[in-house]
Amino acid sequence: MEQRRFHRVQSRAPGELSHFGMDYKCRLENVSLRGALISADECIMIPVGDCCTFSVVLEPETAPVVITACIVHSFFSMVGVKFINFSGDAEERLLSFMQRLTTEPEKLKQEWEMIQEKRRKSREECCLPTATRS
Repeated sequence: MEQRRFHRVQSRAPGELSHFGMDYKCRLENVSLRGALISADECIMIPVGDCCTFSVVLEPETAPVVITACIVHSFFSMVGVKFINFSGDAEERLLSFMQRLTTEPEKLKQEWEMIQEKRRKSREECCLPTATRS
């Protein structure tokens, strides 16, 4: 059964996963706005539930995008990650990268707008006085 909430685009972008001093050279297999499937030539020894740093080069000759990610699935040399935090303009660069690759630009646009709306509501709710929160 399909459990993905965001559509994904295929990629072979090179990257690196870092976890407690261990670095794994890897490849981005597919990516969504909120997660990715990552593969490596070696066994990735990061437990499910642990967070790591994922650096990926989305465009040649540019600095890598740096994302804090949590391992949600692990199988030998492949891991599924959920994105937790984006450094600098990483989220916007990821969106731009996906816009160039997607076959479903309208769906991607809707997903981005949904994320932005959820973020806006979260900020508004956090600023409300305690008595008015539901």
